[in-house]
Amino acid sequence: MSSGNMGTTTPATETPAGQPTIQRQGRGRGPMIAAIAVVIVVILVVVVGWQAGWFKSSSSSSSTTGVTGCTLPSPGTLKGEGSTLVAPLMDQWASSYWTTMIVSYDSAGSSAGIQAVSTKVVDFGASDAPLTPQQRSNAPGILTVPESAGGVVPIYNLPSLKAPLNFNGSVLAQMFDGQITSWNNTALQALNPGVSLPPNNVIPVYRTGGSGTSFIFSSFLTLENPYWALHYNKSTAWPTGLPGTGASGNGGVATTVSTTTYALGYVDLNYALTTQGIGVGSVENSHHNFIHASVLNTLSALVDSNVTLPKGNGDWYNVSFLNAPGPNDYPITSLTYVLVYQDLSAAYSTYTLNSAENLVDFLHWVLTTGQTWSGDLSYVPLPTSVTSQANVTLNSMTFNGSPVPVCVPTGGGAPA
Repeated sequence: MSSGNMGTTTPATETPAGQPTIQRQGRGRGPMIAAIAVVIVVILVVVVGWQAGWFKSSSSSSSTTGVTGCTLPSPGTLKGEGSTLVAPLMDQWASSYWTTMIVSYDSAGSSAGIQAVSTKVVDFGASDAPLTPQQRSNAPGILTVPESAGGVVPIYNLPSLKAPLNFNGSVLAQMFDGQITSWNNTALQALNPGVSLPPNNVIPVYRTGGSGTSFIFSSFLTLENPYWALHYNKSTAWPTGLPGTGASGNGGVATTVSTTTYALGYVDLNYALTTQGIGVGSVENSHHNFIHASVLNTLSALVDSNVTLPKGNGDWYNVSFLNAPGPNDYPITSLTYVLVYQDLSAAYSTYTLNSAENLVDFLHWVLTTGQTWSGDLSYVPLPTSVTSQANVTLNSMTFNGSPVPVCVPTGGGAPA
């Protein structure tokens, strides 16, 4: 099942929540057309949501491993570090979880999150890039747990442009590696017939440091452009020696593009929709349709990909939802991950059973109640096919040789 924006060149206008805005006509048959459009949007949401499992009972784990009847977590603190892509959603979770628990999150980048959890200075790491085999070897006993999903989008600053630009992976690769230097290059112009592109030079803006967003974006360029695949490939570190300006975090890239005329960057959809002064490009998918990213067509990409996920302690490095097979799927879609240790008593000498329960309960809450914030922040609520396996992974976490008792708090902590 595929859904999302149905055109190939002119996407629907997006609100910050990622849903199509219905433009009402002023006279005549306008109200009837608008009503029909609303019905169509509602049907799309219901159909895609049903397939994703939004309307099925959630896979809460409170009944699977023990304690029942709790309403509040025990007092304590949790610290996480990592991905800037997921930071707006992680911050929402941290501020919305029960006041008996203090959850802090440092959005220092995916590589920093991997390093922090590997050296056990945080309770959990967050990364948009799965661990490499070497990183898994350096952190034995670590688990990979999907916690959200989203789309990475090209953004640009061309003040004279009104409609979104069309891109494909090959052209984006050439614009970022310096083979295409001007905005009116014939290759980009061919993707945007009838659009007047300026002759000014392209100013690429890329992520500094180790970035999961760079990993997702460079993975897409690797699939789409043989030259990029041969010389740069996929990596959390942006290739050295390429032209442009570096910026820290998704927020830094979005701000730099918004303040630099003729700039081109890449960020998570949330940052693109909440930053003034930038355009958000449509990207050609596997059916040669140009798709403007939204919550619906990134969710559709997850569902249509039908990826068999590894176990939590397995190798996730080559898991990919890029170029999903549906005709209206957004092609640069990816999961983001929480990284935690399976044996908490072995990993942390300072942990008590209460510490272990607080971490496991918070992560179960993220996979259930926490998902209800995703759509409003332009992230994808995870399908039950993903959350059910993720909950199994959390249920495998132990303390002193026994499963950690699970009690997902109920009775609050959800959007009003």
